[in-house]
Amino acid sequence: MALRHARTAVVLLAAAAVGCSSGGSARPATPPAISPPSTAAREGRPTTTPTAVPSDALRPARPSPRPRAYGSWGLPVLYDGFGGDRLDPGKWQVYDAPNAVSHPGSPAGVHVSGGRLRLVGGLYGGKDQSAGVVSRLAQTYGRWEARIRADRGSGYSATAFLWPTRLGSPEWAEIDFAEIIDGTRRTGGLFVHHGADDRQLMKIVHVDFTRWHTVAVDWLPGRLTYWVDGKAVWTYLGPFVPSRADMHLNLRNETADGFHRLASTPMRVTMEVDWIRVFRAPRT
Repeated sequence: MALRHARTAVVLLAAAAVGCSSGGSARPATPPAISPPSTAAREGRPTTTPTAVPSDALRPARPSPRPRAYGSWGLPVLYDGFGGDRLDPGKWQVYDAPNAVSHPGSPAGVHVSGGRLRLVGGLYGGKDQSAGVVSRLAQTYGRWEARIRADRGSGYSATAFLWPTRLGSPEWAEIDFAEIIDGTRRTGGLFVHHGADDRQLMKIVHVDFTRWHTVAVDWLPGRLTYWVDGKAVWTYLGPFVPSRADMHLNLRNETADGFHRLASTPMRVTMEVDWIRVFRAPRT
């Protein structure tokens, strides 16, 4: 499993993933700068639990769902079906940290074509590099969804996670609603991280992520609910739930210090994203 903020003990809620490619390592404490979100994007603190978004797990990967209202969540505040041949710079910033000690990443691995975002991690200049994007939108509370799949390849982890604008200010927090470290892509990890000492909880889901699946997380006051293909697979109500951070959506096919490619690992390993939707938490 990948530890985010610092190496520390881990509280396990499920058995360790089969075929994990590493022992993990921390993401850098200072990620690339993100344009500050609007004040409105940070708002929304509901007192009731919203209705679930219907599953589309059995539908074809295309076409992408349109940005219409769903239940009490309303319209998405961010939607991208990755049309055209380039990333929308108003929605995304490319992860660019090729010389990072942990989780190095190259913009060369980010591609948009055929209605898909392709994050191609692999050897660039002889060095393993991640590929990823970060949403410019940040908010406190809401729902985040992504339809993803990943090629097999030890040494790379296909991830969808929430990361604050400023780690540690006002709080140390991270929410991973897909962390597919398993090189066979037969299992995925769900995590919640808390505190400067990176205390964390996790659950393993047994899903074949070489095929398309929709992953999501609802983050509400005192509650995290993780979803796979419209089914709630973990609800956490404890003290690790963030309460003040404003979070950006990160999509990253990542390598890290402690991740190791095998002789069978291809030179390039691709994570694909069909679409994403972000909803602001309903108001009452």
